[in-house]
Parts: sequence; structure tokens; C-alpha cells
Amino acid sequence: MSERRGFTLIELLVVIAIIALLIAILMPALQRAKKQARGAVCQSNLHQWASSAMMYATEYEDKVWIIPDRTGEWMEVLRPYYEDIDKIRTCPAATRPCQDTDATEARGSVDTIWGRKGEQTEWGGRERGYWGSYGHNRWVQQWASQSQMSSPDERFWVRFSVKGAHDAPVFADSAFVHALPLHTDPIPPGPLIFFSDIPVDAGGRQIWRFCIDRHGGAINGCFLDGSVRKIPLYNLWDLKWHREWIPQNYTKADIHWLK
Repeated sequence: MSERRGFTLIELLVVIAIIALLIAILMPALQRAKKQARGAVCQSNLHQWASSAMMYATEYEDKVWIIPDRTGEWMEVLRPYYEDIDKIRTCPAATRPCQDTDATEARGSVDTIWGRKGEQTEWGGRERGYWGSYGHNRWVQQWASQSQMSSPDERFWVRFSVKGAHDAPVFADSAFVHALPLHTDPIPPGPLIFFSDIPVDAGGRQIWRFCIDRHGGAINGCFLDGSVRKIPLYNLWDLKWHREWIPQNYTKADIHWLK
């Protein structure tokens, strides 16, 4: 009867080495696939927010919402038009709890939410538990008092059906609930990774709230025409955030820290 022969030590080491090599080859592909899946879910969430905005526009004769002074926010305004807010509050790349202890802003970051679940996070009128990882372009709204002025600020978008709607952002990946970007806002000197990289109130730098490297040098956003797409960070300064925006024509080379 023949004697059964097992694997030699050398053969086992060869098999282990081959498996390790295959894992090393496959891991980058798996990581890329995971990031692509997160990006797809993020865009799906934004499609739902865009659909809610479009339903609002249909009901209110194409007009952009007016938010009463110091009360509420865009999630409250659109509440009648979505079913389960918790499913679309956050990008899957940014679901970790907020790390900011600031009493007024509770900023988010590349991978954390803004706001704190179950807590009042800013001024009156905001509901408890107000949080997320998408932000609103505040040029797509008007405050009640501002809309009643004899000479209202002409930079605000008043309707959805406007020329250039495809380039006018409504919602996007963000480190805060909202922002009023200006074309004069400077490029950040380095990557905005932590909440502390974004100044409280972000005066003169509010576009920084959107300039976070969440999707491979880009963010996702939805626009006045209901479209959704990936936005390279250097293109943020070329979008029509408000009616009088002056494009800056930056390229990837202008943001030296972009990979």
C-alpha cells in the first residue's frame, strides 16, 4: 500500500506567497469598487433631494422656496416631499458622528456629519436631531424679510426654470448645512480633512464647506434642473452659485494638494 504524501514546507510557502500576491493585486480593485459604490449611493440620495425640490417647484409655480427668518431650513421646507429622511441624510462616505464641539455650528468634515443627532445644533427654529452630510446653496432661496424689500438682492435664484440651471447647484456634499459661496472665496491652502480646517462661520470662505475631497478629488451635487453629477473641486469656482457669479477658470493644477 502506497504511503500518502503531504505538502512540503516549501510547497506551502509557495501557495501562501501566491495567495498573498493575488490579494495584493485584487485589493486596489476592491477599494476602487467600494468607492464607486459609495459614489453611486450618494448620487442616488441627491437624486431624491432633487426630486423633492422639483415636486416643490411644481406645486409652487416654479418658484424657489422662501424660508421665514431664523426658522427652519431646507430639510423642513421639503419635508412633505420625501418619505424617510434618515435614508438620504448622508453620503455613505460621511456617516461618522460629528466631532465638532462648537455650540453654534457643529461642523462636519470629509467623513463626518454636521450636526449632532438628537441635539439642538444652532439657532432657534431648527428641529432637534437636525444633521446630515449634504449642504444647501443658500442663493437658492430667499429670506422672508429680504423678499419683501423694494430692492431685493438680485443674486438669488428665484425660480427653477432659468437659463444655466444645469450649472446652478442646489444641494451638494458639504461639511455644513448650507453656504453662501462667492467667486472671490480663495482656494484652501491645503486639504480640508478635519472640521477644524473650516473656519467657524467661514466668512469670505464659505465655498470651503463644499471643497472637501469626498469622492476622489470631487463632490457630488444636484442642480436647479434636477440633474446630478460629480463635480471636481477645481470646478466649484465655475458653477453658477448665484446669478452674478464670475467664473474663475481654475484647473487641477491651481489646487496643488489635489492628487
